[in-house]
This record gives sequence, C-alpha cells and structure tokens, in this order.
Amino acid sequence: TLILAATALMYACDDSAKPKNTVNEVLQLFVSSVNDKNLEPLNAVFSSKAKIYEQGSVDDSWEHYRDGHLGKEIEEMQNITFSIDVAESLVNKEMALLRGNYLIQGKMHDQQINSDGLVTLSLQVEDEMWKIIHLQFSRGCKKATTDHAAHGTTSEDTGMPKPKSPKTSAMGNAGDTHIHIDYSSPSVRGRTIWGGLVEYNKVWATGAHRATAINFSEDVEINNTKVLAGKYGFFTIPGEKEWTLIINENWDQHMSDDYDKNLDVVRVKVKPEVLSENQESLTYSVTEIGDAQATVSMAWEKLKISFKVKAL
Repeated sequence: TLILAATALMYACDDSAKPKNTVNEVLQLFVSSVNDKNLEPLNAVFSSKAKIYEQGSVDDSWEHYRDGHLGKEIEEMQNITFSIDVAESLVNKEMALLRGNYLIQGKMHDQQINSDGLVTLSLQVEDEMWKIIHLQFSRGCKKATTDHAAHGTTSEDTGMPKPKSPKTSAMGNAGDTHIHIDYSSPSVRGRTIWGGLVEYNKVWATGAHRATAINFSEDVEINNTKVLAGKYGFFTIPGEKEWTLIINENWDQHMSDDYDKNLDVVRVKVKPEVLSENQESLTYSVTEIGDAQATVSMAWEKLKISFKVKAL
C-alpha cells in the first residue's frame, strides 16, 4: 500500500490546545481504511454533519456515502490500491485543507479499473479532534489529444501538458450550509483583461472553458431571493462602473454558449472593488462572516466582485 503523507504539521499554540490527533494521522487512516476495505475506522474522524461530494453531486452524509457508492465499489474490487499524493496543505488551529491527486487501481468483474482525479479533504477541530467535514472526489478523464502545445506548457514532473487555465475549486460555509464552486482559472499573462479579453456588457462565464458552477448544500437567500439547494451556473455581465452577477439554472455548458436569461434564478448589481495588487490567476473564495452568512468573491487582475449568501 502506497501512502504519501501530508507535510509535517506545526502549530503556533501550546500542547494543551492541540487536537488529540493530527491531520497527518487522519490522512493515513483515510488511505489505509480504503485499502483494507474497512471504512468503519473512519467513523471517528468524520463529523456528524459531514457532506460528501463526487463530481459536484452531494450525498446526504458520510454514512450514506460509506454504505453506498464507495462501500460497494471497494467491496467488489480485488487487489485494490488507493493512493493519494497531497499537493497542498493549509493548517491552522481550527481548520485544515488537504488537496491532492488520487488513484484507485484494481479489478472488478475481471475488468481492470483505473480511476484518477482530485481529492479534497476539509477538516475542522471538533471535540478536541480533527474531523473531516467535507470530502470531494473529482474524477479525472484521460483523453487523447494532439494539440497539447495550444493548451499550455509541459509539466517537468509528469511530462504531461500543463493547462493555462487549470480546473480548481473553492469552498466554505454559511452556517451549516456548504458552498462549493468549480471553475477554470485563467491567468492575466500580460493581457488587457477588462474591456479586452473580457468584453463589457456581455454575459461572461466568469472563468475559462466550462461555465463556473456553484453548489449550495441547503436552501439559501441571495439578494432577498430564495435559492433552492442544488447546483447552478454563475455568470456575470461586467461593466466599467457596475457588474451584474447571475445565478442561472444551467451550469452544464461551454462558457456562456447556451446561456438563457429565462433560466436566471437571481441577479445582483454590484460595484467592483479595485485591488492594490495584481491578482494573476482568477480566484474564487468563500468567507464565512457570521449569522449564517458568507461572502462569495471573485478576484482577477486588479478587480474583485462579491455577493452575500445567507443560509435559510
């Protein structure tokens, strides 16, 4: 069994304030439990409120996920090996984020299975223990292509093309409601963005490639409008002085090619914030602000736009 551990953790607090386990131990337990085909030991490190994501879909709970898809998958597979190579580790006293590549290999019904993608583990200190509060698997898809040079540079580590607008995600909470954003992140690369690459007064997917998708685990309120739990497309209409932010029912489309105004759920007018420093890569963030509310923001180049989400 291959287990690549997370970066060693350091805490700027005294020993009495440290959780009884470490993020490193949770990660190792997660990998070994899958490889041992026994998910029961993970119960202790999953929060009772944990939500599980796979390709943007939300399961009801860890128990549902454990006893359903993942449980059946590893039960039927022979000689399964699950490995995770953690690429990023953000740890403080109360929150942790582990994100890295994963690979599942094995046999099912005499057919070889190879499943790769990205796994994100969000942890929080509960009852003096690090506990997993959100887990997401984003499965990869290998496709043959002959135009790598047109899409990006080559990674020295893998020899594979490095995308210029990589897929990534942002997540956070508004109270007990989880907000998850999937998007592709283009870079400035010396280009004129506003009024150039991004045209004014036209609907924009607010990212690259596929439309940006935002998922609410529970019903929320945006701009005094109720938005039901589920997955939506996030679009904007940039203006020189004012932007229109749009939550739309159709999230599954290329850029804004199939955008239909009749499917808008809510629109919000905002004034962009001017940043003092350049934000090279387009970046989303979800920041909890108390009273079961969160601020969702997008920053790129020297502009930032934001809107508030309130849990219902």
